[in-house]
Amino acid sequence: MEQFKRFLMKQDIPRRVRVCYQCGVCAGGCPVGKWRWDFNPRRFIEMILRDEIDDIIKDDKIWLCAACHTCLERCPQTIEVSEIMMQLKNAAARIGSIPENQVKMGREIMKTGWTQTPGKRTLRIRRELGLPEIPRGIRSRELRSLMDCLGLPEQLKRPENKDNNGPDSSAVNPTNEKKEKNTE
Repeated sequence: MEQFKRFLMKQDIPRRVRVCYQCGVCAGGCPVGKWRWDFNPRRFIEMILRDEIDDIIKDDKIWLCAACHTCLERCPQTIEVSEIMMQLKNAAARIGSIPENQVKMGREIMKTGWTQTPGKRTLRIRRELGLPEIPRGIRSRELRSLMDCLGLPEQLKRPENKDNNGPDSSAVNPTNEKKEKNTE
C-alpha cells in the first residue's frame, strides 16, 4: 500500500485534486455514470482528498473509466479527472490489483494481438470488401519487454508460451483458419 501512496505522491495527485470543491459536474456529465449508477468520478476525488487510498485500490470501479475526458472538459477547476483515473489504474496494476476481466483481456492481447478474435462475419465482410487479411498475432518478446518497462505484474504474462523469439506461435490467424474450414 505504501508503494501505491508513493506513486500517487510522485504524480502530485493529492495537490492536483485539492482545488476540487465537490460540485459534481464530473459525475453529472460522465457517460459511464449514466449506465453504472455506482461509478462516480467525484467520489474518487473525494476519497483521494480524505486519504482513503486503501479503499481506492480495492475498488474495481476505477477500471470502468472510459477516459473520454468529459469530466475534464466540464470541470470548473480543470481537474484532469480522467488522467487521475488512469494513474489510479496504473498504480493499482503495479501492485497487482487488476479485475479478472482486465487480466483476461491482457492475456488475449498477449496471445493474439487483439482484445477479441474477429468473428466470422467480420472476416467475410473484409474479404468481400477486398481488405487485407488481419495480421497474425504480435511479437511476444517486444510486448513482454514493454510490460517489463511499464512494471506490469506477472499475472498478465502468459505462462503457457515460453517462446520469446518471434511472433507468438500460439496466435492463430483466424482468416487462414476460416479458409481452411471453408475448403473442407
